[in-house]
Formats: sequence, structure tokens, C-alpha cells
Amino acid sequence: MLYDRPYMRQTPEPAAKQTSAVTTLLFVTIGIFVLQQVLNVSFPGPGGRPNPFLGDWFAFSADNFKALKVWTVVTYAFLHSTETIMHIVGNMLGLYFIGRMLEPLLGKQQFLLLYFSGAVVGALTYLAFHFNGHNTVVGASAAVFALMSFFCMRHPDQPITLLLFFILPVTVKPKWLFWGLLGYSTYSLLFVELPGNAHVAHSAHLGGFLVGVLYFRYVYNKQSPFGAATSKPVIEVPEWFKRRNKTAAQTSYSVNRPTTSTSSADLQKEVDRILDKINASGFGSLEASEKATLDRAKDILGK
Repeated sequence: MLYDRPYMRQTPEPAAKQTSAVTTLLFVTIGIFVLQQVLNVSFPGPGGRPNPFLGDWFAFSADNFKALKVWTVVTYAFLHSTETIMHIVGNMLGLYFIGRMLEPLLGKQQFLLLYFSGAVVGALTYLAFHFNGHNTVVGASAAVFALMSFFCMRHPDQPITLLLFFILPVTVKPKWLFWGLLGYSTYSLLFVELPGNAHVAHSAHLGGFLVGVLYFRYVYNKQSPFGAATSKPVIEVPEWFKRRNKTAAQTSYSVNRPTTSTSSADLQKEVDRILDKINASGFGSLEASEKATLDRAKDILGK
């Protein structure tokens, strides 16, 4: 049946099978953080400051970008502040808990594309606001924000539990987390970062956040931004922010009798074909119509 397939199960498979990209990112990022600490202790900079080597060559800044160190739009995501461990802890927790749910859905290559696209666009967004600045940016926050916004768009009503201040467990629906992160980051950019009072690159966070939204809309759902003319705007509010139309929730399928659209047997054949496609190419290979068919089949074939 529909839910007997391993890629349709709600319970995650063992980490070794599904989180190879997540595990690699975790080990590499944590390993580089340890290297930062070793360099700071063994070869401190002038006045006991952190060793400048990794920052000079791999952190992102307008100065590095102008010096054609273009690789820093990616490498800065592997560096973290050594002044507090909470910077890397927060990012790695986000990568682990969100990544382990998204990688099986997207596949390794698409997951990495989303992650690093968030990092790159986050860096370029920061550059747009601070082209004449001299501060450096480090951390995987923009990449993690891309994962988080995508997750919120994909699973808007699936309750998740967060540790507020790493202490208090709070259960929230992702659609409210989406608006909370967007509102907080926008406010912090306008009234904290731009006036020069921030030690956090909120602009980079927003850049990564935007990547997750666009990836969900135009890559995951395979919608073209240059489609045919329509009365609807190209960029519209996600469906889960709109009031649901109860009458539209009715389905044209029937389990016990054929309908004018299709029969239960035809639906089963179509579902089997789609599931075989997922097994061969991953969930991200599906067309929007195929995903809609699976959503309808969950209620019908699961009975």
C-alpha cells in the first residue's frame, strides 16, 4: 500500500541512510571550529586576538570580495565565532534537526544545492548592504535559514518543538515560525544592523531565508517565474497563509465506484507509477500535479 514504501514513512530511516550530507556538513564544520580554536591557542594574533589566517582567507567581507577572494561566499559558512560556543551550537542544531528531515525529501544533491545557495545568497545580500564596510561575516546561519524557510513552506502545519534559549521547550507550527523569523530578521536589519549596532548579519539571514522560499516555489514545485499570463501574481502568498475554502476540499475520487474523472483502480495505478518515480529519482523529481495526486490518494487509499 501507499505507506508501506520507505520514502512515504513518517518515521525517519536510520541516519546512515538518509543524512550523509548532513553528517558530512556537521563533521566538517565542527572540525574547522576545532581548528580555529587550536590556531587561536597555539598561534594567537597580535595582542592575544584570534589567529587571523582563516579569517583573512576564508571569512566573507566586502574587502575579501573586492580582493577577488570569491570562494569566501561559500567558505565563510564553515567558520564560526570563537568568542562564544553558542554560535556554532545553534547553527549545528538547526542543521541537524531540519536537515535530517529535508535530505530524505530532496535527495543529497538538491539538499546541498539548497544549503550552499542559502550561504552564497546570504553573503551577497550582506554585501549589498555593506559594500563599503570592513566587517567580516562567519557562520552557517544563512544556509540554515534557507533550510528553515523551505521546511516551513513544505510542512506549515506539522508541529515542531524548539528549545527557547536552549532551555524552554516550545511547540509551534512552522507557518508561525516562518512569519516570526521573517519579522524579527527584517526588524533587526532595519533598526539594529543598518544603524551599525549589530554583531549579527541579519541581512545575510534574510538572504538565506529568501532562497528557501524561492527554492520551494520554483525548484521543488517546478513553477516557472516566466509562465503564461494569468490574473494571479507571479509571487503570491503561499496557500497555507490563505483561508481554506471548505467547499474546495471535496475530492472527485471515490473508492467504491468509478467517477467521471477516474476510478479507484486508475488512481492506484497512477500512485504506483508516481511512487516508482520517487524510488528512482527522488521526491524532488515530481511535478506539481503528481504531488497533488499523492495528497489526494493519502485520504482515499489509506482508508
